[in-house]
Amino acid sequence: MKIKQFVLRQIFHINTYGVQELFRKFYLFIKVLLMIPINIISVVPCVIIRLVSPWIIIRIAKAPSGNYGIFVRALALYCCKKKLKIDQLTKKHIDLFYIPPTNKVYNRQLEKMWKRKINFFPGYLLDPINRVNKLIPGGKIHALEIGPGHDFDNLNEKYQPLDFTVEEEIQGKKMLNKFGLKNDDKFICLAVRDGAYQLKKIPSKFCDWSYHDYRHWDLDNFILAAEELTKRGYYVFRMGVVVNKPFNSNNPKIIDYANSNLRSDFMDVYLGAKCSFCLSTGFGFEALPYLFMRPLAVLQMPLGDLCAYNEKCLFITKHHILKKEKRKLSLSEIFSCGAAYVYETKIFEEKGIELVDNTPDEIKDLAIEMVENLESQEKLNSEDEELKKTFRSLYATNVKRYIERYELPGEWEDLRNLTNVPIRSCFSTKFLRKNKDWFK
Repeated sequence: MKIKQFVLRQIFHINTYGVQELFRKFYLFIKVLLMIPINIISVVPCVIIRLVSPWIIIRIAKAPSGNYGIFVRALALYCCKKKLKIDQLTKKHIDLFYIPPTNKVYNRQLEKMWKRKINFFPGYLLDPINRVNKLIPGGKIHALEIGPGHDFDNLNEKYQPLDFTVEEEIQGKKMLNKFGLKNDDKFICLAVRDGAYQLKKIPSKFCDWSYHDYRHWDLDNFILAAEELTKRGYYVFRMGVVVNKPFNSNNPKIIDYANSNLRSDFMDVYLGAKCSFCLSTGFGFEALPYLFMRPLAVLQMPLGDLCAYNEKCLFITKHHILKKEKRKLSLSEIFSCGAAYVYETKIFEEKGIELVDNTPDEIKDLAIEMVENLESQEKLNSEDEELKKTFRSLYATNVKRYIERYELPGEWEDLRNLTNVPIRSCFSTKFLRKNKDWFK
């Protein structure tokens, strides 16, 4: 039955997408046939790996290169644990990493920097060995699984796994000069998700990306915040590899870097590492400033997925409107109705929830609060301290209650660890002051 369904699905794809799809499938079929002798040959190194295991354990790991954020976070967590000797094998071992031949690396500079820290080998060699190794009994100890990279213990504060060479530092400063910045000028990275990047990775005819629509934002709502940041002495770099529309501003300190002919994989990493902070809508790029311990001001969706364990993170979220009653849901209601860990647009719709973007003023307030947190030496007033304390307590209570009641999506299962982690980040106190009914 499954074979019949598979064949019918291939016929449907060919009828839908034409001759090009037929050739693509034929190419994949040839690749599968070629893998058969390669897999047979791979038995030999698998046997050798087992023979040397009494003296040294060889582990093979597939690097998660297909996801920008996880490619940063997961390898960083691996390096931190290795350096700090956490959760390590007591027996002598060697870890060999590879990028699958079918996977595309979306930032070559990152790949280059990781290869300076981790043992990488060609994917066409290790990928078949890894596959065959898992089929032969006793292969589990030789397979190193790399998770999503949630750094609940903030190990990144104790060890910085990536750094730039002297030549790269010089190159980065020269490029900043080309954008009009002096060496001591401050800048922030503005990372607004709009969906164009996903379509570049995998065209819509091969994947329906509409399930991610709830994560998209209107870029125009960020102009007010960008203008205000420049008044306070910051340059603003609008980040992105592929974007839907330009960032319209005549302000020379607002740089539409995503549409610049100076944009490069190297500068993506350099800007993320050197910015004063990153104003982000919660997607892969923000893993870079996080890795280099840059503060994050995030418009987070979904609510439960915030980086709650990092005190350098400041958040707001979209307004959740219960359409039937035409009212905003509170923090606790978002959790209790099961919407805090929703990762598909249609599920919000099924729950009768309309997501409304934050206003330009709310976004500006978030950005300015982050600036004030970084620059002001004054302590928060008693009202704001109480708001932060109340939020953290309420958020922790709701996370625990949610995890006890609902099943988390498989890839986020390790978020259960949040129940044992102090909540260190906070929502914008300006947002909480204006929305006191929200956090109850």
